[in-house]
Amino acid sequence: MNTGPRGRAGRLWLRQRVAAAESALDLLERKLGILRDEQDGLHRLADGTGEEWERRCREADRLLNRAVLLGGRRVLPLASTGEQARLTVEHTTLMGVTYPRRIVLDPPDRPAPSPSGIALAPARRACRAALEAACAHAAAAAAAAAVDAEAAATRQRVRAIGHRRLPRLRAALDQIEVALEEREREDGARLRLLAGHERGPDGRA
Repeated sequence: MNTGPRGRAGRLWLRQRVAAAESALDLLERKLGILRDEQDGLHRLADGTGEEWERRCREADRLLNRAVLLGGRRVLPLASTGEQARLTVEHTTLMGVTYPRRIVLDPPDRPAPSPSGIALAPARRACRAALEAACAHAAAAAAAAAVDAEAAATRQRVRAIGHRRLPRLRAALDQIEVALEEREREDGARLRLLAGHERGPDGRA
């Protein structure tokens, strides 16, 4: 590691870098605390939306099977427009990391035909609810993964500064401090010796 210049200039150089590293470490630790809080919330949200998605899927399957039993297999293709739904991903940013806040489902504008069968309408609503639950879970899971990755990277930077860079800088600063103190003692001893020679044996200049 480059410890910079030596002597008093080196001491100043190292003090500045120790202060900068301490400030960076403090900021990173605060960032990590905020990210951990967000992680907890996002993982709880992902767990909850995942359970809701599974519940909605089971309900949609049940109602679709009921519609098929009552109206025959041809009822499902006849009820489709063939158009695709659109998804809009809305993002948010926290501590420099951007992640999905929510995913909005926009179904086709043209309504699907309604073949005979009273069971098809509730099945269609259940399928839409399942898709919306899937969007909610996808957003929560992606957000949790993004914050997890940023938290891991921040922990790595905290370890790099706190366990490697700062100890090395402090050790180098301690070495310079000891060397400067020793030099100052030697300079003081030489000055006292010179002053004694200048006064002469009788103590007079």
